[in-house]
Amino acid sequence: MYDSPPGSNWWLACKTELDIRNGEQMAAALSATSRVLERLRGSSEHFEQLADTLYHTTGEVRDLLKGTQESGRRLEIAVYAAIGITLVQLFNLVFEVFRKH
Repeated sequence: MYDSPPGSNWWLACKTELDIRNGEQMAAALSATSRVLERLRGSSEHFEQLADTLYHTTGEVRDLLKGTQESGRRLEIAVYAAIGITLVQLFNLVFEVFRKH
């Protein structure tokens, strides 16, 4: 086979056989590539949905954090007010005790 001269019947038969095998392999590779591309497309769409969900969830968390920050400020003011009232009451109590003596 290998020592058959180019153009001989045996050489043409071998070349035809190789061409057929190469064609089959290319068809199989194209089919596999098509399946992989379809999976990639599906994965890409899924990632887009996940990114959209993440974006909306991040916005909700941001809004919750803003609300928490505002609540923290109100709580801070309430604590300062409670400390102030406690100090005023303490001074008033000390004043009353010293006034009676």
